[in-house]
Amino acid sequence: MAAHNREAARSGKRNRPQPPGDATPLSAREAAAVGAVGRVPWTFAQTLLGAAVTLLPWLLLQLTASRTVAPRPPSRAADALGGITALIFSAIIEGAFVLVPTYYAVAHRAPGISSRDGLRALGLRRTPWRAAAVAVAGGLVVIVAVNALYAWLITLFHWNLRVNSDVLVQQAHTMPLTTLGYLVAAVLIAPVCEEIFFRGFLFGGLPQGIGLWPAALLSAALFGLAHGDLGSLPVLLVIGLVLALVRWRFGSLLPSIVLHAGNNALAAGFIIAALVR
Repeated sequence: MAAHNREAARSGKRNRPQPPGDATPLSAREAAAVGAVGRVPWTFAQTLLGAAVTLLPWLLLQLTASRTVAPRPPSRAADALGGITALIFSAIIEGAFVLVPTYYAVAHRAPGISSRDGLRALGLRRTPWRAAAVAVAGGLVVIVAVNALYAWLITLFHWNLRVNSDVLVQQAHTMPLTTLGYLVAAVLIAPVCEEIFFRGFLFGGLPQGIGLWPAALLSAALFGLAHGDLGSLPVLLVIGLVLALVRWRFGSLLPSIVLHAGNNALAAGFIIAALVR
């Protein structure tokens, strides 16, 4: 009996999940959290390093950059050039979110991990679309409701908050094509790049060290801060949590990308409607 117990203990130890490239065994809590979002070929320490390398320059850019509104409308040609420039600039800036995830998932992956496995670890995998469509629709309802509640609270308590959408609405009256360039990037480019980083890389690696739900909260908080819009931070935090929940529910990044794009499309629609009015 004692020999049998020792053999079972050794077998359990061998079967215990090991993080790729790291000889340190995971605790039961960490293994459960990691299993919820899938195994990833990067460690908790690499996740923190990747977050710092990506977000510190991004936050510095947000603090130093200022989006000015032209006092007088530019010529149509200058506005069109501004729209193209805004689209290209946004694509380059948003592309920075993909560099670190690609490095750890594909270029610097652990031994025995293929490029395909690395991409799957980021959440780029097949999705049951019927269930995902319901989750995306439900997520949009929640986000719209939170936005409406927050707008009502701002009006009720007369909070003097200036959010990014206000700046875009003001800019749209003098530079409509330039604003359109930013909106196109927000709908088509930002959701892909930001979801790969925040829900694919961060939310994939953080549970190894802090557990599932603290990882969801931290990734959502960093997602909100990265937008440089403190006035909208409470709403951005909720959006980040909803996106993390969708990522966790399906193990795939595609539903959260669609949900993110849908939310940005709604916001773009409100800005365009305000411009038309």
